[in-house]
Parts: sequence; C-alpha cells; structure tokens
Amino acid sequence: MELLSFLKELVATWNQSTISYKEYLSSGKTFRFAQQLRQCNSKALELLTTHKQLLPDDMQFNATTLINHYNIWTEKWDQLAAELTPALNDKFVFANTVTFPKEAARNLETLYEQLKQR
Repeated sequence: MELLSFLKELVATWNQSTISYKEYLSSGKTFRFAQQLRQCNSKALELLTTHKQLLPDDMQFNATTLINHYNIWTEKWDQLAAELTPALNDKFVFANTVTFPKEAARNLETLYEQLKQR
C-alpha cells in the first residue's frame, strides 16, 4: 500500500469513527454503538501498525502516539466487555485517562491533504 492510499483509508476510518462516537453519545452510551466504535478503532490500529513505516520520519511519533492510545483503549474496552457481557442496549462506559491524541491525528490528516494536492 502506498502512503496516500494508507492515509486516505485512515482518514476515512476516523470519519466513520466520529459518526459512531456521536451515535454512541446520543444513544445513551450503549454497547451497540460502543461495538461500532471498537470496529473503527480496531481498523485504525491495524492500519497504523501495518503501514506506519510508510510515514516520513517526522510523522512517526504521531503514529506511535495514536497506536498507544488505541492499544490502551482496546485493552480497557475488552476488559469491561468481558466483565459485563453486556446486551446491545446496556450502558457501556469506562474511564480512560489516555484520551484520543487529536493533534497527532490532525498532523496525519494535514499530511494527507498536502499529498492530495500534489
């Protein structure tokens, strides 16, 4: 996969994640929408871990920061899902002090926009 294709898919995944997160919040933070968000986050994590090497050196830290966030988030998500075994309409919320690194994502989105312009 080339860099532009990787970033295009990553940004599309983030866009879907934003939609899923808004649905999660507006639905009362139910497990159904938490599952959708987990699918998006899993895809973003897979893209980043598989294709990080395509990024220029000055973007590597951004990818590493995002990977760290997704790893911690996924671990907490999986742990709570195993503890609760929730039904689709059950509330599903966990505390996470490692919040989404918006600046890192913004930096990769900016790189994508610059590459598209060329």
